[in-house]
Amino acid sequence: MALFAQVEIDTVIRLSSYLRNGFFIPGLNGLYVLGEYEHYVVNCSTYQLQTQYPRPEQMGTGLYAWNWRRGKLYISVNPGPEDSTLIADADADSVIGWLTLKDGSFHLTYLSDVDRLYWNAVDTAYLFDCAADTVVRRITSPLPAYHIGQASWDSVGRKLYVSLGYWMGPSLLAVYDYVADSFTKTIDVSSVALGNERLVFDHARHRAFLGPSAMGGYVGIIDTEHDTLLRVLPSYVGDGTSGPIAVNEREGKAYIASNFNHPGSPETLWVVDCATDSIVKRIEYTHRGYGALCARWVPWSNRIYLGCQTDLNPSTPETSIVVLDCETDSIIARLVLGHEMLDDIQLDPIRERIFAIGIDSTNIYVLRDSGYGVAESKRSGPRPSGLQVQIMAGWFDIRYSVAAPCRVDLAVYDLMGREVRRLVAERQPAGQHSVAWNSQDLYGNRAARGVYFIRLDTPGFGDVKKAVVAR
Repeated sequence: MALFAQVEIDTVIRLSSYLRNGFFIPGLNGLYVLGEYEHYVVNCSTYQLQTQYPRPEQMGTGLYAWNWRRGKLYISVNPGPEDSTLIADADADSVIGWLTLKDGSFHLTYLSDVDRLYWNAVDTAYLFDCAADTVVRRITSPLPAYHIGQASWDSVGRKLYVSLGYWMGPSLLAVYDYVADSFTKTIDVSSVALGNERLVFDHARHRAFLGPSAMGGYVGIIDTEHDTLLRVLPSYVGDGTSGPIAVNEREGKAYIASNFNHPGSPETLWVVDCATDSIVKRIEYTHRGYGALCARWVPWSNRIYLGCQTDLNPSTPETSIVVLDCETDSIIARLVLGHEMLDDIQLDPIRERIFAIGIDSTNIYVLRDSGYGVAESKRSGPRPSGLQVQIMAGWFDIRYSVAAPCRVDLAVYDLMGREVRRLVAERQPAGQHSVAWNSQDLYGNRAARGVYFIRLDTPGFGDVKKAVVAR
């Protein structure tokens, strides 16, 4: 069978207003999308509009913080008035209320281990208790001349990296121990850029990638074990870190899509080895265009998806998805979807779907990444028996059977759709199989209390079961 890279369009969801970014919750099978006048909630079982929440301002960018412990979704918008953070009950599809904060930004960070929400204002930041949604702690800058900015949560190291800066001054990154309520260190990151964005983490190798805000600049590598700036990469990004940077934690590689925003010039995808902090490959992913606004690693197929806008024909710019195979680090597909900017890509690892948001302003494309390197129109092959998961004393007994020898993948995902632990990734013989999950993540830490998904995947069949970790 011939090698190929097929991306299938499952369906197109058309909404009534201009779309920006979104947020997918696998456990609820719901897609939340920021529209021009409202927040849309799409039921992804039927692909129908389920609910609309109000929003205080037109246009702007949204930010979502998902409190999976309490089923609350915090939605903020930039620009927006003081009461621009909406609290939604995701289970009941209703508005709980609004958070108000004078001179607050739209940057939110949810800390699930302490059930608190971080929200920064101009010269200070606040921690909210998520049970009552009230302020329990006020955080001030460790340097009087500097303003507190947005934070990035290191869930493994249990600390916040908070951006600090003042007008036309050097940028700093402060390390905040939120358990002890103290700043422990500042890191000089002025060589990266002014107005730094959120970090993108590779927890397994104690690395994080820090890029600039919309002003543009280069990307720095942070050692999160010793809290030092290791290196500044010559990859230029102009729309923040969270968009054009994707980390493949399984293979220890980061993919940085430069977007110099010079129409008509080629754009480069930089492949970084996280173990050596070195650039191992450069790939020209657009010949002419504006670069990628978003990059996502798709774990089930081990591919990178880049949302790009090209201007091969300047009179009719094209929105396209560029797909990269992470094993060979080569482009294997280009899918042209429309003519307007693609704003966001969201993933559903439980049902293996990719949501491309904002195509031609009002469309959401639901894509299926199939093939995995071998040409097949449909899954065919040995079908395993039903996946069985039984809770024991602090661990889970997982059983399944395979009718014929085949490749088996078994992994644990959290409610955000992130891979928590890979249990099986190999070819297995026919027969009954069992594996134990000790409720630990891939770093050996005890998984947080809550609901998880255990997914079985073979060439012929897939199944998903829930597992509840209780403390």
